[in-house]
Amino acid sequence: MDTDTRRSLNSYVALFELISGKVDNDAATVAILQEMARDRRAQQMRAEREARNIQPATERQKRFMKKLGIQFPATVTKKEASVVIDEGLARNAE
Repeated sequence: MDTDTRRSLNSYVALFELISGKVDNDAATVAILQEMARDRRAQQMRAEREARNIQPATERQKRFMKKLGIQFPATVTKKEASVVIDEGLARNAE
């Protein structure tokens, strides 16, 4: 078992012991740990989603915006490019 896995396991065991000392019911302790794991994963997913929103626009997005005649700053993000592309397509469809 690698060091990170061992450290995580020890952390979960310690947390289980702490919760079970307060709850005194193994099923409830497991349920609380599962809920905490879901909360942690949701938080990770939010952070990953926010990180993607600040990434620079792709070259493909930039080429497409130019093709649509959309002016954009050099620092345009993926999210911003996506929004203006959608707006540009909607205008062209009208």
